[in-house]
Amino acid sequence: MISRMRRGREEAKSTLCATGECRGIILPYMASKGEPFSRTISACIENGRNLLEDAKSLFDWGDYSGRFSTAFALAVLAQEEFAKAFLLKLVADDALPWLPAVRRSIARHECKHLLGIVMEWLPLFDGDSFREREKRRNEWWAWLKRFRERKFRPDADDPEPQIYNEVSFPADVATALNIYRHEEIERLGDGEPWKDTDWATGKARKIADGLLDRKKQSALYVTVTKTGEIGLHPGLITREEASEAIKRAEYYNEGQYNCSDEYNA
Repeated sequence: MISRMRRGREEAKSTLCATGECRGIILPYMASKGEPFSRTISACIENGRNLLEDAKSLFDWGDYSGRFSTAFALAVLAQEEFAKAFLLKLVADDALPWLPAVRRSIARHECKHLLGIVMEWLPLFDGDSFREREKRRNEWWAWLKRFRERKFRPDADDPEPQIYNEVSFPADVATALNIYRHEEIERLGDGEPWKDTDWATGKARKIADGLLDRKKQSALYVTVTKTGEIGLHPGLITREEASEAIKRAEYYNEGQYNCSDEYNA
């Protein structure tokens, strides 16, 4: 299914896929890499880890102080920093173009929370899996050499080996990617988000509509209702919610060790 053509834009491909199919993306390719990205990624990860350590400290003290709400907020901030680093890695690996809309998405909390759904799905670094990928790559290069030696003639007894397994995105991950690309990036680009009924419900939809960000805000501030009464407030954040937020941030942190070269074709 191809997204709507808009006047004055150049066509390009995207790696973001919907459930069961890839959608064509209209983006001019403007990726740039270099030392600045590496330094910024490292700074985001370091800050995320500092926030995570602060969250853990307040959580450990929470049974005496009741500061689980602040621990929750700091853990979500850590998640956002790790998601920011993840997005910059995608840009550095040429999986995302460094467009103004992509750059602006870094400052939008809902965008980072959507990428968090993707990070939760990605497996942690596994040495055995890495060695298996390297083995497959070496087998493919050996096959390519034989293919060239026989002047690119196919051989039924020597088929092309498969390097990567086919990836099927879970529904929430596919929805998060589609909302990020077609709604958020479009909104930040030309102000015309493309919405689809397939993305109208579910976890990713709630995240995109600000569920986690409102929760983070309520962990820091007391809201006042129209009648002047107390609305959402830090006291509503539970120990369990703070613990879950910290565990999620820890997973995002561990995910930074994933090999980024898997985004390169």
